[in-house]
Amino acid sequence: MRPLRNRWTALAAALALTALAGCTAEGGGSAGDGDSAADPNSAAAQRSMEGVESFYGEYGDYVAVTTAIQDGKVTAEELDHPFVAQQEHLDALNSWDGQNPVYELRPPAGGNHLSAWQTCTGSVYEGPIVDGNAVHSMEHGAVWLTYDPALVEQADIDALALLIGARDYSLMSPYPGQGVAVSLQSWGNRYQTEDPSDPKIGEYLDTYVLNERFNPEPNAICAGGVTTTAS
Repeated sequence: MRPLRNRWTALAAALALTALAGCTAEGGGSAGDGDSAADPNSAAAQRSMEGVESFYGEYGDYVAVTTAIQDGKVTAEELDHPFVAQQEHLDALNSWDGQNPVYELRPPAGGNHLSAWQTCTGSVYEGPIVDGNAVHSMEHGAVWLTYDPALVEQADIDALALLIGARDYSLMSPYPGQGVAVSLQSWGNRYQTEDPSDPKIGEYLDTYVLNERFNPEPNAICAGGVTTTAS
């Protein structure tokens, strides 16, 4: 994982090139180059969605919070939700105890994670996946849809699978005990609903998949990650 200063420098360069040239910048996420990210000046990138929980507090998005940290105005530990600026690969640290990370939120919406991401190329998993791998996928700009199998009928699961399967940089898995029918999370944001056919599910995907305002690693790939489930 690159230091925060280097990550922000790369992100700022990508945004500048996109604005000036109208084309995709060649960035350097930890996973290497991949599909081009969404235009940060697009309507999808600028609009907000009613009912979405943001964990960035007064800063609003990843770009603003990392700028504030870079400028010395705040530290990650001083944020209401420090996980939006925590991006260590825990299993690469000498202090790692071999245990999967445990998160403030379940399902999580960011934070320190495992070095392998979960493949998120419109990937539908039949069993639960490891939180630490899914968080890494969100770091790459993906949206993770989870559902509580005790609260969602099979027909609705099948319909959600079709929605996810048609979209790159997304993934879906059951999350037993999450307590709400459907939860969508991306880096620092979350939307939850009791209605599996809620049209805002599609709107959330349209808004947050590869949204530059909330994408810690532009141009990082979603292919080639872990494909196994937690079981």
